[in-house]
Amino acid sequence: MKEIIKFLAFLCYATSIFFMPNNIVILLAFLVNIAIIFLAKINIKYVIKNILAFLPFILFTVIINCILDYYINAIWVGIKLLLVCNITFIYSKTTTIRKLCKNNFKAMHSTKIF
Repeated sequence: MKEIIKFLAFLCYATSIFFMPNNIVILLAFLVNIAIIFLAKINIKYVIKNILAFLPFILFTVIINCILDYYINAIWVGIKLLLVCNITFIYSKTTTIRKLCKNNFKAMHSTKIF
């Protein structure tokens, strides 16, 4: 039950980042990510490697958004993508594939009709 709650909390947190306003609330999400990194005892080198691995895709998204929208909004979207990639990495480091499959089965089992 603990794992399914962690999974649902991860989904809610990752989704809510995109609905947060573009202001100081994003800083709070960043601080939450940092706190979770330290509480989960994840090596900072791995976190930085992960951020650097996703950086080209995030920069590409920011550039496309700069072309299509105001550049400030594009930067906010990039920051939000960075936060979501970071929390996804944290979740993947704190759970195993077996636990993830069990969580998906439990979450989807309730939608099974037949």
